[in-house]
Amino acid sequence: MRVIIVGIGDIGYELARDLTRSGSHELVLIDNDEARCEDLSQEFDAFVLEGDGTHPELLQKALIEESDALVASTNSDALNTVIAMLAKRFGVPTIIVKLKDLGLRAACQEMGVARIIAPSISAAAEIFGALHGFGRPDLSLVTRGGLRFVELEVQGIDGTSLAELDVPHGVLVLTVVRGEEVLLARGKTRLQQGDLLLLLVENEHAFARMKGLVNRG
Repeated sequence: MRVIIVGIGDIGYELARDLTRSGSHELVLIDNDEARCEDLSQEFDAFVLEGDGTHPELLQKALIEESDALVASTNSDALNTVIAMLAKRFGVPTIIVKLKDLGLRAACQEMGVARIIAPSISAAAEIFGALHGFGRPDLSLVTRGGLRFVELEVQGIDGTSLAELDVPHGVLVLTVVRGEEVLLARGKTRLQQGDLLLLLVENEHAFARMKGLVNRG
C-alpha cells in the first residue's frame, strides 16, 4: 500500500512509525519544515518531500495518482480540507483527514472522505486502523473481549434523551460531540440532529441495533 502523509506532527509521526513497523507500506512524508524533513529522511525508509501539501505540483511529485491512501494531518483544518479536495481530484481511493474541531466535517463528508479523525476522540492508532479497514481501534488486546470504539452520527432524531432511546445491551455511549463541545453522555442528555456519538461496543450486532435507533432518515 502506498500512503502519503501530509503534515508530520505528533499524529503524522506516530502513524509513520506504526506503518514503518508493519513493513508492508510505501511511505511518502510531506512537511513544510526543512529541518523536520531532514530528520525524517534519516529516521524513516520513506520518500520525504519538503513543501506545501496544498500545491498540486508537489502532490504530483509524490506520485499521488499512484497512491492508495492520503492522510491530511497538518495543524490547520482548512489546509487539511484543501488537501483532501486535491486528493479527491487526483483519484486517491482512501482519504483520511484530521480535524481539530468538526466545523468542516460536513464539507469533508460531501467530498467522500473515508474517515475524519478528531484528536479529541482519537489518535494515530485510529488512522492506522482506518487504513486497514479496522475502523476504530480494536481493544481486544487490552480487554480480550473484542471491544472497540465506534463513531456514529445522529440522523433523523432530535430531542430524544439517551434514557428514552433505550441504548442496547453491549453498547456504552461515552461522549456526545456537538459542534466544538464534547459532552459526557448521561441518561438525561438529549440528542440533536448531527451529534456525533463515541461508542464502546461489544459486537457488530449491538452496533447495528444502536445505529438503527439514531439513524432514522
